[in-house]
This record gives sequence, structure tokens and C-alpha cells, in this order.
Amino acid sequence: MKNQPSTFPYRKRGLLLIATVFLLLAYFLGQKSTLSEPLNLRPEVGTRGIGLGGAFISSADDATSPLWNPAGLATLQHGNLVYDLSQGAVSLAYPIKPIGTFGVNFLDLNRSDRFLLDHAANPIGSFELGNNQALLSYGRQLGPLQLGVSTGYSRAPYYGSLWAQNYDVGVLTELNSHFALGMRLRDISGVTIRHKDGQVLQTFDQQFAVGAVLTPHPMIRWHNRLDITSPHFGTSVEIGNETITARVGSTFTFSDELPSQSWSIGFSLNQLGKQLHYTWLNQENHAYKHLVSIGMSFGGKEPTSQKPAPNTQATHTPQAPTAKSETETQQEQTDPGYQSIQIAKQHNIEGPLMLAIIHAESNFNPIAVSRNGAGGLMQMMPETARELGLTVPKYQDKRKPKLDSHIDERFDPHKNLHAGLTYFNMLVEKYEGNLTLALGAYNVGPGKVKVGGPLTSRGKKYADKVLNRYQLYRDNIRQMETDRKRLEAVLN
Repeated sequence: MKNQPSTFPYRKRGLLLIATVFLLLAYFLGQKSTLSEPLNLRPEVGTRGIGLGGAFISSADDATSPLWNPAGLATLQHGNLVYDLSQGAVSLAYPIKPIGTFGVNFLDLNRSDRFLLDHAANPIGSFELGNNQALLSYGRQLGPLQLGVSTGYSRAPYYGSLWAQNYDVGVLTELNSHFALGMRLRDISGVTIRHKDGQVLQTFDQQFAVGAVLTPHPMIRWHNRLDITSPHFGTSVEIGNETITARVGSTFTFSDELPSQSWSIGFSLNQLGKQLHYTWLNQENHAYKHLVSIGMSFGGKEPTSQKPAPNTQATHTPQAPTAKSETETQQEQTDPGYQSIQIAKQHNIEGPLMLAIIHAESNFNPIAVSRNGAGGLMQMMPETARELGLTVPKYQDKRKPKLDSHIDERFDPHKNLHAGLTYFNMLVEKYEGNLTLALGAYNVGPGKVKVGGPLTSRGKKYADKVLNRYQLYRDNIRQMETDRKRLEAVLN
């Protein structure tokens, strides 16, 4: 329960700060660009990003993120592999918790200008043979910010070209469920690629771009990107859910070196961890109009989140009991006196799921307080806690509550846990047993989640986080026992 109206002043100040930084950077970089020669841009690669009119700066969220904004790697929950058939690019990313997410990208691996068959009848081809790049990237979430860096080598499309190193950085932040901002700075020190005889073949100057994504409805996203140093603007509207989306995008260039306007149309499919992206690009200086890429997620079990999980219905909803997990049964047999097991039984919820929610909310800290004033094990907001019968004072600043459990009962571990599980069961009943929607609503608030969905990106990330931890407990009894003992220490 973290996305509440009470956080708006805080986020408004954050937005003002970020906007100020962006404007200052844009000013200084813009001043430099007016004194330099026309920019020779690093080629932009990626079917999905190009299909969004290049407006992938603030919505990058897969293995191709480093090609647009390396900060996009920070939110990956599973490994991701993407191969772009059109441009011969391979992108691989994998999260290593809690260190962060690492990614590698290899660009222009095709032997010819076409995929598989160099023939005029083959509509799938690369833009220019020989623009090789190799990137190593890293992304991590730090509080409300996603940060990312990339370093690698670029080569020009000429025989005898040497390799030159480049550096990129990026930042992303989701201010709320409707608005996200991103920033990217490529080739920080500029890049000069030379022939082995010393001749300069290509130069890539600094490129600074900012982006924003507006989500007026969970199924509608408006992506925007403004490049400051090579003035052009990209925009795209995307409609759909996580399974299928359609999009139309356009790019406007304010330079004599490139076409003034181009547009694209395409779609993406995502089913059972497999992805397909297609874009038809209408740009004069590109001979091949059809872009196609395929991808897959790996490194973890896909949660069966669209099905009701065992024992997650509210106690007053008649339901035939389902079989407990083997780990849960073993734990009850080894120590049936655990308070947490008895509390889970009372609320008719699986112990591993209860532990997963507490781990995501407070990491078993009974006096945890979030940035927006949620408190205790289950991170209860003051208003919700009062509605559930807990005594909570009215604070002038919700982020600075009294941690005394006699004054604020949210910090009584027993009362907080009972209230949080009662509230969660109410959500499970509201969303007709759909565990993913109930978890998402617990995080962003039921006012932002309709029965039948879909979830916002933030709610989906939270639900996936809980479900992944839940599955870990079911697969690893030792880890579950360790965390259950942490909870028992708090309850005792």
C-alpha cells in the first residue's frame, strides 16, 4: 500500500527537481551542440524502440534497454534474450539479486544486408552493414530511481576500421502510475573511430535525450522523446495489455541531414515468456521497411498468477480446501507451535504467501515506515488501519509517526499482521480470487485496479515480486524456515 494521494506533494517536489536538472543539462549540452559540426549519430537499433518513434528512453524495460536507456535494466525480474532479425542484434540481460541486472548487446552480426537470404524478395534486412557495436551494461534500482550505465566498443562500416570505446548513462523514475520520466546521455566524451592508418572515419558526439510516458488508462500509453543535441522529437501511442499491444509512432527531425518526418506502425505479442515484435517503418533513407525481433524470458518459473492460489480466499467465502504445499506440511509437522502458522490458518492463507507479502512490504521490520507514511509489518496506511479497527493518531506528517505500539497500533506486530491479512483477504474476494490483481491492488490501491484488470506496471511489478518470493519459499524449505523464524522473533 504505497501509492496514495498523500504522497503527491513529495512527488511534486521530486518532479520539479528532476525537471530542473534536465533543463540545466539540456541547456549546457545545447550550447555545445550549436558550436559543433553536424552530428554523426550512433545507429539506433531495436524493432520495439524504433516502432515507438524512438520514444523508448523512458519506457525501456527489456534486454534491448541499453541501446536506448541502460536504466531500463533495473526492473527486470527474469533473464531476457532478444534477437533482432532485421538488424542482426543480440541482446541478453539477467538480474542477479541483490546486486543488480547485467546486460550484453552485440550489434550487426549479419553476414549480409538481409536476414538469412540476400535477395530482393526478402523484406527483412539491416540498415547498414558493418556498424558493429558491443556493449556491457548494468542497471540497479536505488529508491525511486532506476540507474544504468553502459560501456563498449563501436566500429565504423569500413574495412580497416579500428574499434573505439564509448560510455552511456541513464536514469528512469516512475513518479506515479500515470507518469514516468527518463534521461539518457550517450557517448559521454564523444567517440572518434579511426582507420588503422590513422584517418578519421566517424565521430559520435555526445547525445542527450529526455523522455516521458503518460498512462491515462492501464491499456493506453503515450511515449515521448526529445533529443536535445541532435534536435528531433519522437512520439508514439501504444494500446493493449501485456499479451498484445498495437502502436503507431512518428519522428520529427529538425535537421537537414535526415528526413524531416517518418512514421511507423506495429505490434508486440507476449505469451508464456515468448515475445514477437514487428514494425513497418516509413523512412525515406531506409531501404528495408520491415523490422522483426523475437525474444524470450528465462531464469525463473512464470507465476500462474491468473489462477486463484491455494488457500487465498477470504474466510467467509465458502471454498473447498486445497492441498498444502509439501514445504508447508513439513513445517507444520516440525514445529506446529509457530505463531505465524496459526495466524495464517486463522486467515486461511498459505504461510509462504504471507511471508512473501511481509518480505516485500517491510522485510520483517515491525517499525518500518515508508516514504508515504505506511507503517509496520504489512505497511498499513493510517486511514486503512483505522477502518480495520486499529488505533492510529492523526499526524500532521504521516511520514513521521509515533513508533510506540500503545499510541499507534500499526507498530504492534500482531495487530498489524491481523489487520493486513484481513485487508488482503477483502481484496482477494473483491477480485474474485485473482491473486495477481489482489496483490497489485494491495500495492497501488483498489481504486486503481478494476475487477478483471489489467494492472498498472507498478502493480504488476509488485505482484510478480511477491509471487516470485512465494514460489521460492515453496521450492526452498530452508529459506522459508529462515524467514519464518525472523517473523517468529518479531511476534514473540
